[in-house]
Amino acid sequence: MMDSDMVQNSNAAKNAYDAELLKVKEKKRTRRDSSNRSKETVTVSAVSNGSTAMNGVSKKNGKFGDRKSRSLYGRGLPKKGGGGGKGTWGKLGDELEQVSYLDDHDPNYDSEEENNAISYKPVKPEWNRDEIEKTVVPILKEFFEHAQTTEVIEALSDINIRDKKALVIICLITLAMERKNEFRELASQLLLALSLPKQHVHMNGNGNHSGQLGRPFLNSEDIRLGFLSLCDDLPDLILDTPDAAQVLGKFLARAIFDQVLSSEIIDVLKDDPDFTLSMTCAKEAQNLLSIPHYDLKIVWGKAGGIQPVSVLKTKMTTLLKEYLSSGDSEEAMRCATDLDVPHFHHELVYEAVLMAIEVSTERAGNMLVHLLKRFADTAIVTTDQITQGFVRIYNEMPDVNLDVPNAYFYLEQIVNKCYDLKVIGLKLKVQAPNRSRKRFVSEGDGGKLKNYRNDNYFDLV
Repeated sequence: MMDSDMVQNSNAAKNAYDAELLKVKEKKRTRRDSSNRSKETVTVSAVSNGSTAMNGVSKKNGKFGDRKSRSLYGRGLPKKGGGGGKGTWGKLGDELEQVSYLDDHDPNYDSEEENNAISYKPVKPEWNRDEIEKTVVPILKEFFEHAQTTEVIEALSDINIRDKKALVIICLITLAMERKNEFRELASQLLLALSLPKQHVHMNGNGNHSGQLGRPFLNSEDIRLGFLSLCDDLPDLILDTPDAAQVLGKFLARAIFDQVLSSEIIDVLKDDPDFTLSMTCAKEAQNLLSIPHYDLKIVWGKAGGIQPVSVLKTKMTTLLKEYLSSGDSEEAMRCATDLDVPHFHHELVYEAVLMAIEVSTERAGNMLVHLLKRFADTAIVTTDQITQGFVRIYNEMPDVNLDVPNAYFYLEQIVNKCYDLKVIGLKLKVQAPNRSRKRFVSEGDGGKLKNYRNDNYFDLV
């Protein structure tokens, strides 16, 4: 009984399978017949119109080469407006649109076109010591020419120095040590400006200005590290500047006076007894700070070109008087150089000749002519300045003769000695004024005028 039921079930399943297989074959046959009829229709219409054949090649139809929609509900228009399919140029007007390539493997890919809400911050690379020195040194050298502290602060602010700002102090003071006192004064002023808060000025809509203080470029720790590094470099600095320890001590005292640096650094330098140069620097600063009522604003003195003319005349007169007292021509030459007024040295020549006439002694005349000879040989006083000084004394002789009756006599002696020593030329000697008068043999001054070569003056030259 059970065997007959199983046979009946298997026959029923087989019949159902055969029925489904016939349906599938019928669908395939119907689809194939429909496709053949459409091909025949297109071929006949193309041959009748003569539009399909082109140069002996017939256009493919049907599934391949057909760019029209085959959807049951389509209107027979090109797919995607004519922009679909492989090898197409796209729709009309697509060439005017800016296409963004989102594939990072695409050669035309540009990451900036993606809007992923990523914020980028500018990053300044931190410079090393050599790069900082190559950039800072030209800025400081230019500062010594224009003396504009604001420009230097703006230029240094654009450099990413960060924790290496002490290098600015090292470069500044090292350059100033190799120059005159007027440049050292500029360096002290720049050091003070770098430690002050920056002031930003804004203009309102009403035309009013409003200021705002910012952080200073240098803080006290940067300045402290800079001075300590300079003290460590003193053995190398004294090779170019023999008095580097004393000069650095003046810089240190000026910085403490300007409240740029704390006085505790002096105790730190004095705690190192093995380093004598640092001790010298600390003692120099301490001595300057301990002087009562001493204004360290003038620790570098006053620059020559800035001093009043009356002050310069007084210093030159004092220089000549000290030279007549000591006879040290080297010290007189050094003082003349320290005045730093090469354009005003004609006053020094004028005062020297005038003093020789007023003192009216053989020793004073010989010493002052000897000093003019040293000035001319070492080019401390140029030839133009010497000529200008003598021309001035020539023009003032009528007034000088009122105070010194024998002024023309002493001037003639000085001019002849300067000419013999090649301090002045023949043209300047001939221009010397001479108030001639009738002389008598009994006066006895002819021998001195003719035999002045035999005096003790020529032993000094």
